[in-house]
Amino acid sequence: MRTIILLSAIILYVFGTQNTASAQLLGGPDKIKMMQAKASMTEEDYNGALRIYRALYTEHGTDGMLNYRMAECYLALKQGQDALAYLQKAKEADPAIDKELEYNTALAYRMIADQENAIVHLNAYLANDKLAKFDKEKAETLKAKCEATIKMMSEPVDVVITSAGAGINTDDNHEYHPSVTADGKIMVFTSRRSDTEGGKRYDGDDDWYEDVYISYWSDSLKGWAPAVPIPGAINTEGHDANLSISPDGRQLFTFRNQNAGDIFVSKTRMNKNASEAVADGSPDAARLISLNRWSKAYSLGANVNSGYFDSNASVSADGKYIYFISERPKGKGNGDIWMSRAVSTTKWESAENIKELNSIEDEKSVFIASDGKTVFFSSKGHSNMGGYDIFMSVRGEDGVWSEPKNLGYPINTPGDEVDFTLTADGKTAYYSTKSSANGKFDIMMIDLSKYPLISATAPK
Repeated sequence: MRTIILLSAIILYVFGTQNTASAQLLGGPDKIKMMQAKASMTEEDYNGALRIYRALYTEHGTDGMLNYRMAECYLALKQGQDALAYLQKAKEADPAIDKELEYNTALAYRMIADQENAIVHLNAYLANDKLAKFDKEKAETLKAKCEATIKMMSEPVDVVITSAGAGINTDDNHEYHPSVTADGKIMVFTSRRSDTEGGKRYDGDDDWYEDVYISYWSDSLKGWAPAVPIPGAINTEGHDANLSISPDGRQLFTFRNQNAGDIFVSKTRMNKNASEAVADGSPDAARLISLNRWSKAYSLGANVNSGYFDSNASVSADGKYIYFISERPKGKGNGDIWMSRAVSTTKWESAENIKELNSIEDEKSVFIASDGKTVFFSSKGHSNMGGYDIFMSVRGEDGVWSEPKNLGYPINTPGDEVDFTLTADGKTAYYSTKSSANGKFDIMMIDLSKYPLISATAPK
């Protein structure tokens, strides 16, 4: 298979370079290395491609195509500042090096939050009257996102966003998929740490396997206690990711990378000490609840899992509905929001696509609030600032969902914001976003006391 991919990449490279103007081309063994790097890019191994390109760069730093290919790698890795530097060098070597030069430069400016310069380069790209319809539409879409970003950043919503704290986030690892119980006292999330079950790294990206972690809110610490791997049988030697904990804290929905991606559920019973602490109103109840052991997770079955990628599940407070993301056919785009009704505590009806919420772009992560009618989700579509933004929609009495509303800046940025979860009182939310400090996902806390998104009501 790799031989076929390599051959395809070489063919694309050779014929693709014929569409450039007078870009320099390395010869001999160096040209073969360029082809090998392009093959790595085709396989989405951008760091591997960069290793080859950097070795060539020491002697061929002025080569236009080399600079351009390095910029493409940095764009794929979402490192805008580096991409911009190499794009500028490529343009200096040959202003007509590639028809996508202006568009990619706009992408790089977007990544460093410079919307004005992004629009300048998009206008230059759109000035080409020979653009294909697809290329024109993608540039106009990106320009609209730049304009939306400028508008939303000029009208920020009144929230305070801080880190979820040292008990949750680490300096060197990813933390994401937060989920809290309705009272906001227990948090479950996913991380990739060295204490993962089995202590192994995933060959696909040389990072630790995913495991599920749990923490509790400590009044004495005035924050989240140091998280630990969740007790019980949930974590295995493979990928085990948290999707959500039920509002009552009795069910945990998880993801496993099997059958293209399936949703599982685990259950717990309150341990005796936790039950007594809850009954007594003890401030130690949250800590004791976090010690509950969880059962081995089991699949939600064929009406929810499809044989395609299924993930990001959230169950309503009354347990009657589950909302989740799926890439199964008959949707609007890549990942879509689907919903299934409970038949019993272990069975679900066939899922249905919620068309009002979905776009032709990718939807990712979904959360149903405690009122049972307000849904929050991440999407690359709709009125979007860039990457994944968090939106909300409310189901009316007629069963129709309202037009998705962007939660605004600074909750959303030109980067990726995903995995939104909310306490029942509507005052505190958590979500995942990529840290600018270490390039890893961190879990952030949002104070919504001055920006109410739902009313604190009994579940319906």
